Amino acid sequence: MITECPSCKKVISVNVPGTVMCPKCNSLVFIGDPLKDEENRVIKTARELKLEKDVESSKKKIEDENGFLNPFGEMKRVKKAGFFKGTPWDRWHELGFAEAFIKTTKEIATSPEKFFKDMKHAANPGLMPIYGIILAFLTVLFQTFWVLKLFQSYFPDFATFRDTFLKMGDLGASIFADENKLRMIYDQMYPDGGSLFSHLVLTPFMSIVVTAFILHLGSVMLGSKTRLPHFYRMSSFVMVTGLFSIFPVIGNIAGFFWRVFLVHKGGMALNNFNGRKAYLFTGFYVAMQLFFSTVGII
Repeated sequence: MITECPSCKKVISVNVPGTVMCPKCNSLVFIGDPLKDEENRVIKTARELKLEKDVESSKKKIEDENGFLNPFGEMKRVKKAGFFKGTPWDRWHELGFAEAFIKTTKEIATSPEKFFKDMKHAANPGLMPIYGIILAFLTVLFQTFWVLKLFQSYFPDFATFRDTFLKMGDLGASIFADENKLRMIYDQMYPDGGSLFSHLVLTPFMSIVVTAFILHLGSVMLGSKTRLPHFYRMSSFVMVTGLFSIFPVIGNIAGFFWRVFLVHKGGMALNNFNGRKAYLFTGFYVAMQLFFSTVGII
């Protein structure tokens, strides 16, 4: 059947009347049946079809991006209806880095339980927020600085370090009977550049990961079904307590008590623990934290 395309006005050949794609202009057209006195008409032009295809491609791209788990959190501005906005840090691309950092720190300090509830219901939360990595790095940096500074101030050479233990008499001898062990400890307090760099880079990640596993283990033991990724985020956010480490000794003690408080509030929010379970969860964390700190892991 020979007819005319209603879009490009060119002669085309079709087998039967109905909806067809014009081979000349690629428009979607309807070819009417002359026996029924139907007219040819344009359903969608080639331009409209192209725009539809582009929109579908864009939607698919956004869906693919949303399905990707970014370990450092959401990096693009993607809005989805029906989801909580999460913490200020989950919207740092909207608020700006500095404002999100300040608001996150303020919320953790003033309303931690609400903060951790919002954290649990964030859309596309990621695994390990950059916020926590930055603070974990600063914590390790401050603590390392003060440990090395105080040690090197009191023990400028190995002889002074050794003599200090000799003055302790039998107690010092029982602790460090082997001078090689004493030398090894002394050398660690005077690290070379490579060792110091590795310590500053690796320790923040180890601290977040080990703390997350401790929190998850405690929750599982007490019957919670909260998933591990939530505890990676909680572990990252509680690293804010390391800011106190800018002050030697007293800062570390204050930071530790603040961290225990945040873990208690976070455990209540993430695990829906109340009363006895909440305190058992916090007690388990304290015990494991002290153990791993003693062996030098976190």
